[in-house]
Amino acid sequence: MEQHYDAGSDAASVNSAPGGHVLIVDDDPVVAGMLGFTLAAVGHDVVEMSSGEAALTHLTQRIDQNDQLPDVVFLDIEMPGGIDGYETCRRLRAIDALQHVPVIFLSSHDRLEDRLRAYDVGGSDFIAKPFVPEEVLHKAALSVSHNVRLNTTANEKRFSFDAAMTALTSLGESGVTQNFSRGALNCRTQYALASLVIESMASFGLDCNVQIRVPDETLTLTPHGAASPLEESVIEKSREMGRIFSFNNRTIINYDNVSVLITNMPVADDSLCGRIRDHAAIIAEAAEKAADNVHLRTETVRRAEELRMLADEGRNAVQDVRVSYRDLQIATRIELENMTHAIEGMFIQLGLTNSQEFTISNTVRTAVDQALTLLDLGSKLDNKFDTIVDGLTKASEYTVSLEEDAPPTVELW
Repeated sequence: MEQHYDAGSDAASVNSAPGGHVLIVDDDPVVAGMLGFTLAAVGHDVVEMSSGEAALTHLTQRIDQNDQLPDVVFLDIEMPGGIDGYETCRRLRAIDALQHVPVIFLSSHDRLEDRLRAYDVGGSDFIAKPFVPEEVLHKAALSVSHNVRLNTTANEKRFSFDAAMTALTSLGESGVTQNFSRGALNCRTQYALASLVIESMASFGLDCNVQIRVPDETLTLTPHGAASPLEESVIEKSREMGRIFSFNNRTIINYDNVSVLITNMPVADDSLCGRIRDHAAIIAEAAEKAADNVHLRTETVRRAEELRMLADEGRNAVQDVRVSYRDLQIATRIELENMTHAIEGMFIQLGLTNSQEFTISNTVRTAVDQALTLLDLGSKLDNKFDTIVDGLTKASEYTVSLEEDAPPTVELW
């Protein structure tokens, strides 16, 4: 059964983000209706399907007709009477035109096994029921906005296992870890370090996801770029499983600041699997130490920049004080001269004798000369201003920077 919602006329006033095409697959008409109404209210064009089979038929018909495909699919897991959400997603991913359409699973269960199965069949994200409307709208908006940016070349970046064995023959397994340890010393950003871990594991013919955690920042990177929320959640839940934990063909190695999740361990070869696990543990431990070093460098650069800015602000402030002081000197000289002339101009009105006029005039001018002498001593203070400004200028010109080896940040989800 298919249900279609058109975007409301007042959608633009509810959400300024552009509306997209959304497919909801859920056998519960109440849940599907609430979800569809929530999405349509902010401008999305929503289509509801009550089963996985119906959804796949709907999608293949759209492909055959060269029609608009959904920007995101919300897929229920439990759908009795037909194929479940996992199988629906697996079949969806088997269709070339649908491989990169974001699939967000809906489930009343939120266990590690559920998320792993969703990840295995190609899911992009996971929302636990009952859903929170704000979370649904946020994830839908991000999927629509960035669907065109999905990486379509992920498979091209993967190394075949046979090719990796050829590389290992010439380099040697231990050479991979040694090269990593040397290269990690030159990494100046978390992104560069995570990329080096992925490249090193690729030398063994393995794909891995890397998470680096430092204060105020967590970076999760995969061979195809930034991790999806589902990939991040798998690592988060797997961190609770101990230092090294294996499940199916996956192995995760956890340290305080670094987690390395290998997604295609060669479980058919126990000997090779064991050796790779040992090398991966060495790489993860080295990455842990390198992450501390990178964070220290980053903090050093940040604090150096703060000091540079403070020096620049201090220099400007001192220059302002210097100018104000010079203006004060000039204004004081003028006021003293005006006062002297004003007093001497009052002599006639006061009817003073020549002797009295001379005494008063001499007293005033002596006091003025003393005041001007004190102002002239300020030139020494002006020289000190010069010294302070020169020092702060040199400090403000000092810069420390990291290599720009990370791409511009783009929110994919």
